[in-house]
Amino acid sequence: MLMLVVIMSCTLPVMALDDDEFSGYKADTLTIKVGYFGGPYYEKAVFTVNDLWAMDVIYQDYTFIDNMPSVVIDHVAGVRLSDVMEAAGIDVNSIESFYFWTRDKSNDYYTSYTKKALIDTRRYCYYSLPDNFDEETGTGNELATSDKVPVDTVLALGDDWNRCIQGATFGSDYMNLNTNTRFRLIFGQTNAWERTANRSAKWIHEIVVELGGAPVLTLDDYNLQGKVGSVLRTNAHIQADKTVMENENIKWSSSDESIASVDEEGNITIHQDAPVTITAEFAGVTATLTVNGATGAGGEIQEGDNPDASGGEDQELSESDEGGIFEIKEAEVETETDEGGVQNWRVFEMSENAEALPEIKDDENMLAVTGAAVAGLLALSGGGYAAGFYMNIKGTNRYADRKTD
Repeated sequence: MLMLVVIMSCTLPVMALDDDEFSGYKADTLTIKVGYFGGPYYEKAVFTVNDLWAMDVIYQDYTFIDNMPSVVIDHVAGVRLSDVMEAAGIDVNSIESFYFWTRDKSNDYYTSYTKKALIDTRRYCYYSLPDNFDEETGTGNELATSDKVPVDTVLALGDDWNRCIQGATFGSDYMNLNTNTRFRLIFGQTNAWERTANRSAKWIHEIVVELGGAPVLTLDDYNLQGKVGSVLRTNAHIQADKTVMENENIKWSSSDESIASVDEEGNITIHQDAPVTITAEFAGVTATLTVNGATGAGGEIQEGDNPDASGGEDQELSESDEGGIFEIKEAEVETETDEGGVQNWRVFEMSENAEALPEIKDDENMLAVTGAAVAGLLALSGGGYAAGFYMNIKGTNRYADRKTD
């Protein structure tokens, strides 16, 4: 009987639960934060366990290779990472990287992945890996990836983590899932040799989402003209994540407050007749414009003008009486509504001191010679045609006379 038990222990699968499932605190909420490279990062959404269970929960097998090395099979009930992002109001295509913060009992730490690695890369569960894995080399053979199924990257609400010492058992009724490591990052494999089990982070309570690129900040104007004492204003436009916009403000500054100052609303007051640079800054991104003062009386707040700004009405430029400064006024240009459209070109008024171009006269002698030559050619051509026609008729008559004789 003892011998039978020994034989069975050598032939039947032997499973081991996760070696470390109690060194951290399982999460009851999942916080999502968002921002751009370098931060700051702002809270976007908070999900409870019930919120996540109410999403589209998937049940799937996953395989890993751990550091023993051995094959690990995990039976998982979880939600797709992409679905969590969508529920948080984040466009997945705008994401650059994820930072998964876990709550260990001794400390907090994080692991990071790019969106390309976790979501864009095709990943698999290798059902053929356990039977085709060499523990000595820590890699699978040529058959290890022959039986594979594509899997999604998920956050496990509960899972059944097993190390396969010998053989393997797939399939589960998903009735005995462990939640001690909630929320666990779970993803598939891309090969049969990389050891990824230790990167399936446990006890995740926060995901920091780093968006790609940076906010876009533009100003309506790149150059403003105004008299000393006047107050000018330009408009700033921002393209950024909504949460970032709600938590960040535009910060205005002047390169020289003694020449022109700017308040928190972007109102620019000119103090001296000299150029100065005004800077708008938002979440680490800046845009600038130049202000040039001119001696004269002050005025009311004016919106800045930019003849090259897009999206406005068609305009024409006219030269003012003061120092050649250009001012803007509406142009009366008709527009057609057909597809393809009609280009509405800007029209420039003629300056009062503009001089007309000299009249260019044709050379009459040259015209006469050219005309005579053309007339001669026409006459020769016409005479040749008439002669040919006469000869043709004469030949026809002679043929008719011979035939009658």
